[in-house]
Amino acid sequence: MKIELWGAYPPPVGGVTIHVKRLLYHLNLSKFVLLRNFKPNKVSCKYIHQVKYSFWEFFLLLFKEKRIIHLHSNNTKAFLLLYLFGIKHKIGVTLHNKRLIHETSFIKKVIIKKFLQQASFIFLNDPLYKALLLEKGFGTNKNMHLMPAFIPPGDNERAKINNSILNFRNRHTFLISANASCLLLENGIDTYGFDLLIELIRELNRKEINAGLIFCLPQIGDKEYYDQCLNKIKQYRLNDHILIFSDSLSNGFEIWELSDLFLRPTSTDIEGISVKEALLYKTPVIASDVCSRPASTILFRNRDFDDLLNKTLDVVYKRIECNLQPDHIENPVPRILQIYKEIENED
Repeated sequence: MKIELWGAYPPPVGGVTIHVKRLLYHLNLSKFVLLRNFKPNKVSCKYIHQVKYSFWEFFLLLFKEKRIIHLHSNNTKAFLLLYLFGIKHKIGVTLHNKRLIHETSFIKKVIIKKFLQQASFIFLNDPLYKALLLEKGFGTNKNMHLMPAFIPPGDNERAKINNSILNFRNRHTFLISANASCLLLENGIDTYGFDLLIELIRELNRKEINAGLIFCLPQIGDKEYYDQCLNKIKQYRLNDHILIFSDSLSNGFEIWELSDLFLRPTSTDIEGISVKEALLYKTPVIASDVCSRPASTILFRNRDFDDLLNKTLDVVYKRIECNLQPDHIENPVPRILQIYKEIENED
């Protein structure tokens, strides 16, 4: 049976696209797996198919031979189209965030429930999120699998670090790095916590700590909010202390590696691949307590700025001992291949 990943391949670079890229590479070491790339970036590779007309791709499923489709999107429209046109195929999904559980639209909640209930498999890494989904009838115990999304970067991903980043590193005594796929407000809250990071750099420099922040942002997202953030940076006179790096970046882990601290102040998360990347390269990590984190992570209360500041100062002044031994890293690829095989054998 043919196996296809449906999602996005970098650029733009983000936690999901990096996961897809690494997963596709490792799967193809054992079995030919095709990626249908729904982003308008052409990639020259025999196992990547560029999708030109999204709706047409879904509709054609009615006429194609049975296959396994592994979706890497939590888009409700994709759920609906696969539910309608993918009925004869084996369809599963990886949940890369917790946004589905917060959906307020009745119609969208019905679509999500119908899709997840009929899914052949659902991959997610957070047991608490799994419990919440089951409680609301989103999926079943049988089709849900706890599965880490993190696949370590390979040496082939290393590249030359941009000179602007290296110069910025050299100008600051204490370097913090963070990232976001784009700026996004949900119910008026900055999903990736960029607002907290701006306030943090302001406070650190007020305390005469020469701190800098590299914020990797491959897509702007909410332009109005982005402009508000730029105005605040200018108002606080932090232009020399905050570098928003918006170029396409395939080796973000190398920036976390040269940093003194990596921050993940997200208000919703399910794993945070960049958290594990930073820990893998022995960089201390402070992250919000919104999901399960690796044991080495220093947690702060979600959206609690004072707690974030105090935890950061603990790292700056070395008041705490950072346990930087990387946790056991389970490679999810063999388990994914085994689940594909079990689904093939169901018929």
